[in-house]
Amino acid sequence: MKRFDTVAHIFLLLALGLGVIGVYRSRYDAIGQFLVILALVVFYLVWGVIYHHLRGDLTKRLFFEYLILASIATVVGFLVFIR
Repeated sequence: MKRFDTVAHIFLLLALGLGVIGVYRSRYDAIGQFLVILALVVFYLVWGVIYHHLRGDLTKRLFFEYLILASIATVVGFLVFIR
């Protein structure tokens, strides 16, 4: 299980790193940056659900926690990049 956690978190960090690169590369395109943020949010939500499902500790409360964080990130991304 320890190896699974390590690999899963490395995968998460690599994806977030690619997202940072994506935001930087589209630095002159606000809509492009927002779309990268939106893709990161969806990835984070899906990653969290799959990760906790495979570990066997996914609960409704944990799902809603991921959903709330994803919603906050989406709203903040919208306010920063689109507004």
